[in-house]
Amino acid sequence: MDGDRPRVVARDERPTPHGAMPVGSERAAWSADAIVAAIAASARASLAAARLRTADLEAAGCSSPGPLDHLTGVVHETPNLAGFRETPLAAMLSSALDGVRVFVDRDTCMAAIAEGLAGAARGARDYVYVTVSTGIGGGVVSGGRMLRGATNTAGEIGHWPVAFAADASRPADDGLPRCGCGSFGCAESLAAGGNMAEAFGVRDAEEVYAAAVRGDARASAIVTRAERALANLAVGLANVLNPAVIVVGGSVAEHQPAHVLEPMRRAIAERAFRAPANAVRVVPAALGADVGTIGAVLEAGERASGGGDWFL
Repeated sequence: MDGDRPRVVARDERPTPHGAMPVGSERAAWSADAIVAAIAASARASLAAARLRTADLEAAGCSSPGPLDHLTGVVHETPNLAGFRETPLAAMLSSALDGVRVFVDRDTCMAAIAEGLAGAARGARDYVYVTVSTGIGGGVVSGGRMLRGATNTAGEIGHWPVAFAADASRPADDGLPRCGCGSFGCAESLAAGGNMAEAFGVRDAEEVYAAAVRGDARASAIVTRAERALANLAVGLANVLNPAVIVVGGSVAEHQPAHVLEPMRRAIAERAFRAPANAVRVVPAALGADVGTIGAVLEAGERASGGGDWFL
């Protein structure tokens, strides 16, 4: 630990293995098995680098896309990873790691826990964590408790609708990109790095921002559209949730704060209700790319010791 912040002493990074079979095929489960095996191998490599064994561990944490059940460690579905359907991820990883207790949670919830315990929202009882990266997601803490919702899907900030065709003679989704969730007008469909890159026909959102700086009209339009989506999202978060802090992380936010944090700040100051606007700060995440790792460590430690009621 560095003060109250965990220190990463070893790491192992490797690409996600992709099974050749498509979602829904009879052999799709092979992808889940391969991914779990890769996670376990990565964990063992990190342990070896730190000169530790599985027997030295009290618990381990693993973040995952959802929806999932963080209490049982079962992943219900991961739309972008073939084979994860009602997958007992915690139990599978525990078995692969010699019986170590494994705690699973949504990646954004673990990031929110990290920023609340050791990052930019430390000490706040009402805050929102937003990640603007390849996708957009988040976690919400209100009154000192993580909002989970009736089906543990609360905090899907990327799918907050922020746009529709205003002309009543046109369909509501006219001119809007369809979101990966199947809806339209979602913040993610307009402002996520992956979708911005796809709209411009490049591999990375940084290429879109660079083209906009060079004066490319189409890139500038995509960037402006993303800024407006994030601005509307920020006003909604401020007015509906009344947080003291909105922590914004993710690779796009980290590299393009003028196009992410600043539009959110301006919109809240100009358009949100005065009381919540005066109360909230929009700040960059403090833990950077390690936020998910730190969150997994903190959550696993809390849950193993019988704590962490506030985020369960």
